[in-house]
Amino acid sequence: LKMMRPGHIRLLLLLLYAAISSNAWLTTTHHSGLQRSRNSEISAHIQDERYPRGEVIGSSGKIGSFILNSINSPVVPIVEESNNHQYPQCQPAAATPRGVSPGCLSPGNTPLYACIPSSAIQTVWEATVPHRRKDLVFLCNCIPSRHLNFDSSSDFTICILHFGVSHASVDDKGTASSLQPLPILNTSPQSPPTVVYGRHATTLAEVLKRDGISVEIASSAQHLQIVAAKKLAWSSLFWLLCHDSNEPMTVKEVWECKSKQIHELVEEMLPALNRLASEPWTKYDDTELPKTSTNIKSIGTVQEVVDYLYAYSMSMKDGKITPSLRLGLNEILERNGVLLSLMAQSSDDTDRANLPQLQHEMIRRVAGEESLERCLATAKTDDGRDGTNDFERVSCKASNLQFLYYPTQKNSRLKTNQLSVIIVGAGIIGSSLAHHLSRRGDLKVTVLDKSTNLQPKTGATDEDDDIFPGVATSSSFAWLNANDKFPLSYMQLNQLGMEMWHRHEMLKEYPVWSGALIRKEKQDLRGKNSHYVCVGPLGRDDAMCLEPGIDFKNDPTDKSSEFYFYPEEGFIEPIEVVKGLRVSAKRNGANFIGGVEIDSLIRNKDGKVAGVKYTTTSDNSNIIRATADLVIIACGANSASPALGIGSEKLPLAKQPGALTYVSSDNYLKQPLKRIFVDTINQTHMLRRSDGTLVIGGGKLIVGGSDSDDDSPEDKELNISEEADSAIAKEMIAAAIKSVSPDDLESFMESCSENDDDRSFRITTANRPISADGLPVVGIVEEGLYVAVSHSGITLAPLIGELASFEIEESLNAKSSEEIERYGFQI
Repeated sequence: LKMMRPGHIRLLLLLLYAAISSNAWLTTTHHSGLQRSRNSEISAHIQDERYPRGEVIGSSGKIGSFILNSINSPVVPIVEESNNHQYPQCQPAAATPRGVSPGCLSPGNTPLYACIPSSAIQTVWEATVPHRRKDLVFLCNCIPSRHLNFDSSSDFTICILHFGVSHASVDDKGTASSLQPLPILNTSPQSPPTVVYGRHATTLAEVLKRDGISVEIASSAQHLQIVAAKKLAWSSLFWLLCHDSNEPMTVKEVWECKSKQIHELVEEMLPALNRLASEPWTKYDDTELPKTSTNIKSIGTVQEVVDYLYAYSMSMKDGKITPSLRLGLNEILERNGVLLSLMAQSSDDTDRANLPQLQHEMIRRVAGEESLERCLATAKTDDGRDGTNDFERVSCKASNLQFLYYPTQKNSRLKTNQLSVIIVGAGIIGSSLAHHLSRRGDLKVTVLDKSTNLQPKTGATDEDDDIFPGVATSSSFAWLNANDKFPLSYMQLNQLGMEMWHRHEMLKEYPVWSGALIRKEKQDLRGKNSHYVCVGPLGRDDAMCLEPGIDFKNDPTDKSSEFYFYPEEGFIEPIEVVKGLRVSAKRNGANFIGGVEIDSLIRNKDGKVAGVKYTTTSDNSNIIRATADLVIIACGANSASPALGIGSEKLPLAKQPGALTYVSSDNYLKQPLKRIFVDTINQTHMLRRSDGTLVIGGGKLIVGGSDSDDDSPEDKELNISEEADSAIAKEMIAAAIKSVSPDDLESFMESCSENDDDRSFRITTANRPISADGLPVVGIVEEGLYVAVSHSGITLAPLIGELASFEIEESLNAKSSEEIERYGFQI
């Protein structure tokens, strides 16, 4: 999501992911038209707990992506004589980006793999749901006595790594099959064992051993502390040694040229290493520890430490690596600063002239005098961490999702009269905002829209109480998915949207989680996206087992394409969802006014947006002034209208017209569709709604994100006459028949032609609300004006409604516009 104006808050949903109640089970409700039993040819999805093998925090990093890939093995197609395919609806482990409350996606007592820098340990601990903190598994170069001294609990699981991970290279733009580079393991049989300790040590050891990593489970916390001290010796010395020359050297070259210097450095730091290895896992001021303590333990002789350093060095690509200078400089306090502080404590005299000098001089040569001074300053105090964080965990009102939020300053809330908001646009985004804002009680919510039938008629029956859900919403394929969405953060945002549909207290009954079957050009997708369940590649016969309602017209010997099944995906019926949101919002006090044409914004004497001026279709000569504390623009492709105060410069929108054809008769479909079907080669997509309507789309299916960057002209216009509707609909149906034809759809078209009957199908058209870069735009434009525009609006509507409503309420209670800048979902 993009911030509309520098300096003002934006809702940073792109990097957010969900935190879902750890004890919850996923319950999927199928509408009557698509209900299936376990005895049916294609069974319902397996309804197990979500993410039964835990979570991976930091999954976009090298170690995190390796752990996620190792746990989330590709799903192997299951083909049985009964054609009974059963696939999971989520990956075994969740990828939990930073900024959410870890521990809520997965069941209790499952590991929370925190693949993070050691400096982030306390932050992650504080962000984690309190009752799940015992499940944290820290995989990083940490010193337990230093990085865990904020809590004396011994329930943590700690892993001291003796393996490396690199990333395979991909093209700059990336593709849907390479949302992030594949991790490549760097280790060897000569490597010292990776050491783990804690309640999930056995589980982690099993994950690592599957990939050939040597693992040792520590017998005690002190054992792990000793190993951590040795690892710190390598981390603090070899980045300096490799860059202490005219040209960077490999680790192997350092051993060949500087073996004597390594021995001298180890001898100089050995007392400090022994002291570090002796520290317990409790919080205390280590400067008060007696320098001659009899509790000091030995990690070995100088030669034993040197042997360890050599074995570890040679285990990574036979020593043909060069540690990162940039990373060493960034972590110099956590590496060299810790050792210098211990060396000062181990010395008989803390005067700098009498301290060991070898490492001092090397730091001065490689990192500079300023870095050395920082390390020495740390040596006199502590490791430099303040151990405080300003975020709060926020629970959603509509579901059990949680997010980390940076609040306004304490005691800054204003005590005012009831605050008011005006929402311009009553499509699925505007209706979702109305529903979620109206649940907050103290807000007066008014919704303005061009349409007149915004609410069901009083006393209407199910057959005649249809409302108009909005131009773009009514023309939406209504596919709930995160498929082919790039970059990775945008895909995760859509996954979060899908989770909200699963968990939303009101909306969870609407989706049909049918799964999606997609035909693509041949590409190796296996193992390349461990964030999302993808089954395939599948052959033509397996695809027809999954979707017997499709008669594949492509040549069975065709070698250029293959099929993939995405069991997590589903769809909704937009009219029913929007109707439900509006009825709920009205019940909560929201006021809907239809037949509205916005004239302009109202501004007060300070220039702040203070409402809108509009006319109505019933009296277009009378301009009505409606004041409000905040105006929210949520009218899709029309949101950039100058009358709404934003304009195309602040909100550049791509012109992406789309059309759908609806075959309303079900009499010709002897074998109804059970899945969403998408043919990316012939650019046809279709699904069957629960009332029997077959929805058919043609052309490139726009999913948002980088996919919206196409080669089509920027000046597309949507100008379809009523006379052309029938012809366009028939062309779209004919394209579906040419590619893959639902049973007897061809006969249906022939019947329509013979009887000259076009009443059995209709077409809807609309411009898609897509920003120029394809990403959603949600946030404050200026004081008093908010915007919410999104493609993937169907998938994201409940999520945007929930988070934006919280943010809006907070912004209305801030003392000043400057204070608005200091809070939000800044993740």
